Amino acid sequence: MALLSKIFRGLPKKVVASGSSALKVARVFLSTRHSKQSSAAKLDEHRKETSCASIRVPRKWIDPEIVSAGIRQMMSLLEPGQPLGDLNDFAKAYATEIFCKRLLRKNDGNVKRASEKFKQALVWRQTHQDILISRNFALGGDERVIGSDLQRRPVIYFCMKNQMLSGAQCLDQKVVTMLQAIDSMPAGVEKTVHIWDL
Repeated sequence: MALLSKIFRGLPKKVVASGSSALKVARVFLSTRHSKQSSAAKLDEHRKETSCASIRVPRKWIDPEIVSAGIRQMMSLLEPGQPLGDLNDFAKAYATEIFCKRLLRKNDGNVKRASEKFKQALVWRQTHQDILISRNFALGGDERVIGSDLQRRPVIYFCMKNQMLSGAQCLDQKVVTMLQAIDSMPAGVEKTVHIWDL
């Protein structure tokens, strides 16, 4: 235990506070104590392995035929007589190849799971069409887009101390805030950064 506290003393507070990641970092340090490679180099290697930028894309993403077949199968759900054939034009307008690719990527190429998420998203859009168009909501707390980071990702600030309504009553505000963040995203950006002020 004394060795662990020595290890944690030299780490940034963010790493120590992140729970399981901190344990992984500690294991890296412990496993390299007697190796020729320095602990700093091993820590850098661990950071590279766990960063989003280094996530390995499954092999099936290299084959465009698999992606195309999945997209065709998902888009066919919108045809008359199919499960999503009766949706209105507003909901169907969100069904794009880019959205299908994103769902397939998120679900590791599993077309069945991606199709289920596709259905849920489009049905939700039809059900919540009013808020998506009007963007009117009851102000329930301090949640807003405050700018963007150096990678041009929108930054959303949320202060829990200033929440005036229950979480369920703030859902419309959350939706509108996310829409505002999406609207401010430049081409190629698909993520947001969240700051939660507890």
